[in-house]
Amino acid sequence: MKFIAFVAITTVVAGAWAQSANVRPESAPPATAQAPVDQLIPWLLDEDQQLRGVPFSEVIFDATGKKVLPFDAHNAVDQRVAKAIGAACDEAVKRRSNQRSE
Repeated sequence: MKFIAFVAITTVVAGAWAQSANVRPESAPPATAQAPVDQLIPWLLDEDQQLRGVPFSEVIFDATGKKVLPFDAHNAVDQRVAKAIGAACDEAVKRRSNQRSE
């Protein structure tokens, strides 16, 4: 569940950042003012907020315009896709680890 929350937060922040690129003010905000994204993250992480009822697929769609397809762990095609994604993630972590050790 924490992973899903992390992905949702990351997606929302990325979407907000991408949208804000076109509406940035000409001058920087005062140093004491907190950027909107700096206010967003603590609010999203606040466990008391009533965001638990918002489906993950809707968060992703609203943030990116991309549709999230349902995953069926008993479906052979979905299992193959999950295995391929897992292998790609493992390879990415391995490559990243090798880059850091150089």
